[in-house]
Amino acid sequence: AAEAPAAQMRELGCDRQVISADEAVRIEPALRHIRPQLAGATYTSEDESGDANRFARELVRHCEADGVQFLMSHTVTALREVAGRLNHVEATDTEGRFQTLRADAYVLAMGSLSPLYARPLGIRLPIYPAKGYSVTMPVKNADLAHQVSLTDDEYKLVFSRLGDRLRIAGTAELNGYDRDLNRVRCEAIVRRVEQLFPGAGDASAAQFWTGLRPATPSNVPLIGKTRVSNLYLNTGHGTLGWTHACGSGKSIARIISGLKPEVDFAFTGLAA
Repeated sequence: AAEAPAAQMRELGCDRQVISADEAVRIEPALRHIRPQLAGATYTSEDESGDANRFARELVRHCEADGVQFLMSHTVTALREVAGRLNHVEATDTEGRFQTLRADAYVLAMGSLSPLYARPLGIRLPIYPAKGYSVTMPVKNADLAHQVSLTDDEYKLVFSRLGDRLRIAGTAELNGYDRDLNRVRCEAIVRRVEQLFPGAGDASAAQFWTGLRPATPSNVPLIGKTRVSNLYLNTGHGTLGWTHACGSGKSIARIISGLKPEVDFAFTGLAA
């Protein structure tokens, strides 16, 4: 079952290889505990993992150094259209002060909240919030903890090593915009970690988080024009928000500038 997807990814330039269980354990010794359960694995040498929060903070710092202004702790309350163009954006700060923001072009990149802002403009976005969970725990025994970024296909979980922390993320809960932590799901993730890597992490110090992925039916993001001439979309990235972030940003910048994206991609321009 892994051969066909791996071959397709190689055709697209991603060096994904199907390897034996023994080879998987050689690459990631932390898998030795479950070697009898492994049928094999797929491996991509260029796969990496990182701290998305730290990346975003550093990106803000670099952008501010180049003159970009960020309005943190503001809430966008409305997008106002006049004669087929977006005239302005209305927002409030933490003290309730009202602001009107105007620009030549606007990008709607509000994740799972994007449909709520687009709907009053008559734009229907096929995006639904899919709640995902992550668990972060300190490394308890470095010799037992994994180093390679791993995906558990059976439980749909992704395992990353962030220095002295383990981060495990996954699941998809369709429950509207509710962001309450479901303890049953949290405990299930911790149990799976302890099954696969017993003693690797300190489950007693685990921290739980949940967020809403902007999922589309095809898992393909919406990047491009809308029927409002100066309003553009960069949203609906599902589980691949950070993975696609830089490429999506570059692509929408080219579209706004009247250029074609460098990637051959079915960019979505909702003209009606």
